[in-house]
Amino acid sequence: MTLRTTALIAGALGLLLFIGGLIADAVRPSDVGEPRATLDTSVVVLEPDILALSPEAQLTVEGSGEIAAYVGRTSDAEAWIATRDVTFVTGVPVWEELAVEARDAQPVESSASPSPSASASASAEPTAGASPSASPSASPAPSEAPVADIWRQHWTATGTLEMPVAQVPVGNTLVIESVDGTPLEAVQLTIPRAIDDAWVAPLKWWGAILAVIGIIALGSLIFDIRAARGRGESWAAARRQASPARPGGRRHRREELAATGGIPVVAEGDVAEPAVHADGEDDADRGSEAPEPEAAAPDGDDDEDGEVTR
Repeated sequence: MTLRTTALIAGALGLLLFIGGLIADAVRPSDVGEPRATLDTSVVVLEPDILALSPEAQLTVEGSGEIAAYVGRTSDAEAWIATRDVTFVTGVPVWEELAVEARDAQPVESSASPSPSASASASAEPTAGASPSASPSASPAPSEAPVADIWRQHWTATGTLEMPVAQVPVGNTLVIESVDGTPLEAVQLTIPRAIDDAWVAPLKWWGAILAVIGIIALGSLIFDIRAARGRGESWAAARRQASPARPGGRRHRREELAATGGIPVVAEGDVAEPAVHADGEDDADRGSEAPEPEAAAPDGDDDEDGEVTR
């Protein structure tokens, strides 16, 4: 397998990785969940187990008028909400929705023991100094205990109430009501989420790098780069020839011998001259003799055994 083929395969894999990283980035969920539910009652209650789901959550309640939030013990809250229509937040089944449950007010049993007493005395004998007298008496029904005696903390807002869940002490119940009695509109929890998406960015980067390598290999396959390579080699050779020789080097010694005539410089198209040897003699002075021809075989026919017959 050649280097170009390997680069093409790597480019195809890189393109797939890059596309996969883009898809994973597009469908990556948000790092904040916002479950929400609509309301049709004037009171909404969050009990301690719901508040403990995410202490870092942010609570938002929407309404049309003044909204008040109270914090108190669970027993006190149950006694207060017993006579009201309320909505309980019961859980977070999915990240986009709150589970709620509506409960109607419980009727209050009242015990009354009227003991009317009337006494009338009429005198048959009217007196001149008689003066009528009336002493009416009324006992009002006991009023509801003040808010300060029931709740430990309370907040108020107009239109929208936002508060961190961490402001509610652990083990307490949070009750939110519309002060004017109109139904609340919605309740929402903003909960931080832990998203494992550290692998998405490296997937895209490595995919992009491998895809670029594959594009370069594909371009070298489509376009002929041998001409450009030849021009580059010629340019590099010209720069090497133009650079001066290093003193004491082989190239420097050859240039000195060529300048003094020790090494003949043969021009292109000229006949090569005899080389000068170390002892000062050239090939012509040595008088090299031509090899002697082999002796001719004597006349006659050769038989099969190699003997000569005359």
